[in-house]
Amino acid sequence: MDNNSPAELQTIRVLFLAAQPGDEARIRVGEEHDKVKAKLANKPNFKFEQRLATKPDDVLEAITGFKPHIVHFSGHGTKNGEICLENETGNSKPIPPDALALLFSQATEYIKCVIVNTCYSEIQALSIVQYAPVVIGTKTEISDDAAIKFSTGFYTNLETDLTPNSFNRAFKRGCLAIQFDGNLEEHLKPVILFGSPEVRFTSEVETAFSTIPSPGTIVLKMLVRGLSLKGATMGLPLDIANSIIENKIQRLEEYKVNLSEYETNLKEALRDEFPLSETTEAALSYLQNGLGLRKEDVSIIRKKILSDPNVEGSFSWYDRGRGQIDLNNFEKAIEYCSKAIEKKPEYSGAYFERAYAYDKLQKYEQAIADYTKAIECDKYWEITSNLGLGYFYRGLSYYSIQPQQKENITKALEDWTKSIEINPNDPNTYLNRGLAYQFLRNFEKAITDYKKSLELEANSSDKLKAATVSNIVRCYAELGKQDEITKWTKRGLELLGKKVDDFNNLSKEDDFNNN
Repeated sequence: MDNNSPAELQTIRVLFLAAQPGDEARIRVGEEHDKVKAKLANKPNFKFEQRLATKPDDVLEAITGFKPHIVHFSGHGTKNGEICLENETGNSKPIPPDALALLFSQATEYIKCVIVNTCYSEIQALSIVQYAPVVIGTKTEISDDAAIKFSTGFYTNLETDLTPNSFNRAFKRGCLAIQFDGNLEEHLKPVILFGSPEVRFTSEVETAFSTIPSPGTIVLKMLVRGLSLKGATMGLPLDIANSIIENKIQRLEEYKVNLSEYETNLKEALRDEFPLSETTEAALSYLQNGLGLRKEDVSIIRKKILSDPNVEGSFSWYDRGRGQIDLNNFEKAIEYCSKAIEKKPEYSGAYFERAYAYDKLQKYEQAIADYTKAIECDKYWEITSNLGLGYFYRGLSYYSIQPQQKENITKALEDWTKSIEINPNDPNTYLNRGLAYQFLRNFEKAITDYKKSLELEANSSDKLKAATVSNIVRCYAELGKQDEITKWTKRGLELLGKKVDDFNNLSKEDDFNNN
């Protein structure tokens, strides 16, 4: 008796395909279907699916979608070895042997046995067996009674062990069922064909790895050794057996990488939006197909991610808002940050990002209100925000209100002073406070802040430094200090490499909108 195959640990998928074209003689495919289904209903390790009135597209969809281990055709066959499916009008659509064989060449990962229970199907079987480990057909014409008896006998005795020997035992029982019914001739009409050692071994490898999809190092070593010995018993040279095993391991590794890529893209999509839009779902579907991922594997990934309660948690909504800000989708960012705030009303990080989005839309009053709320709560800041930045950016919003007025500039100055108290080493804050002092005509303090900014921004570009120097020159000009004007003008020229006459053309960049 054979050693049990690892396939015994899994559910065996059986696909029953039947056709009864309207322009062909009536046969009892419905009765065969019912009896096969009834036999398998008593076997808990089997899953049965059927397609009746089968058209060519149905075969393609069912095999690629259901991924059966056993495919059973029931219907008419021609003397040329064609099987008769149905066309759109319900009449006969003959399928030549080569076409069906080509389909099974794309399904070698899971197909273990193909049964073509039609008349004259040995020709089909000879084509299909190039790619399937076991194929059963009929030599000549076979009666309905004999075909049905064979199927009931076969499935009554079919084991979950999907080895060729197991199928051969079920085949013999099917033939015996015909003979026991008193039919002493037709029990010889069914024929069983076995694939080449390479085909059968490839199927054995697929079965082994399907039950141990992620073997550890030790398990993998034992598995490879066991499969190599199995290949030897099949008469397969060691180098060919090892090549088949190595190819499977490589494909498994590639598949894992592809699964990881899909999972990463799904998470990134959920960072941008929730629930996912039809456009995003369509894109993910194209990605799944392009990566060659099975539906069941993708379903596991999606269930794991979408069932996580954090997918609708406050941080997830905050993170989506941040993502939309990165894409300059400020309205959407406001929507997502608002959801984060609904989940966590004292979420300073979310208030901060929503304020930033309002500011970018030039809705400064709303921005100031949110920055104020972030500062007042002073809880749950994220990596891109903190109390000091809250004061800094609120100051920017005050400063940006047009037309600029003393009251708002004074508030901006106060915020930047608080920001400096928290973070005394930020050159941008000194620069901006210097601008506020300059606007308020407090030129001495403006100069002090500009100089401090230059001291701290050692790594800034010469162009930015020259712009700050230009502001210092203007402040000294207001104070009438000619020596300082000359001194700082020379420094600005050194930074820009320009002539003295060109210095008046220096332009101050908009430092506020670039922070």
